[in-house]
Amino acid sequence: MAGDAMVEVSGLTVRLGGRTVLDDVTWAVDGGVVVLVGANGSGKTTLLSVLATLRTPRTGSVRLCGHDLRSRRGASAARAALGYLPQEPGALGHLTVAEAVEYAAWLKRVPARERPHRVTAALVDLDLVDRARDRLSRLSGGTRQRAYIAQAVVHRPDVLLLDEPSTAVDAEHRVELRRTLRRLAAGRLVVLSSHLTEDVELLADRVCALHDGSVAFEGTPAELVALGAVAAGDAGEDAEPARAIERGLRAVVRR
Repeated sequence: MAGDAMVEVSGLTVRLGGRTVLDDVTWAVDGGVVVLVGANGSGKTTLLSVLATLRTPRTGSVRLCGHDLRSRRGASAARAALGYLPQEPGALGHLTVAEAVEYAAWLKRVPARERPHRVTAALVDLDLVDRARDRLSRLSGGTRQRAYIAQAVVHRPDVLLLDEPSTAVDAEHRVELRRTLRRLAAGRLVVLSSHLTEDVELLADRVCALHDGSVAFEGTPAELVALGAVAAGDAGEDAEPARAIERGLRAVVRR
């Protein structure tokens, strides 16, 4: 694996309730947008929780921005370098957008003198300046998701981890969300899980497909499409992009 990768996972195995959720996962990635795909129960959320330091790896090694997540000191340093948005963020609906982002800055130990500037910058980056005084509970799904992402990036992390960020967003706002994530990926690594082929097609620089807790594929979207074309016995030139990606994913799990 590349020694300068922002995320390095080697031999990671996680068992929960007697079931192997991640099985000897080895993976390295550095920069851009990486989309984690796989069926429900394939291990996507568990892998993100390990990377987010919510679960300590017991078997194998995990490094994020050079920090060893198995040690308390390494995990602490990694938390300062990452932003994380779970699939179901905690309820803060009574707060305004600005209050929620400021609260996140406090949690991430942004110095008090820097917080106003950092909060404003996050609101600008996520196009939320005109919604700063609105309560989270009154926002549409797409706008609320941008507010949550503003919370995750207010401390300027090098790695941004997002668990199914498109789930609660309608089709119209997904376009806007993808544009936002592409902009945020400049100069950092964004790892997001998704079940939408459009996220692979329109957003991903690389794809990591999990199947039964193992890495079944890692590569570019074009490589995934080519794999599906080979499995189907054709050049895949006539397939619609979403269909070609679906075909590639089917080929991956059948190998």
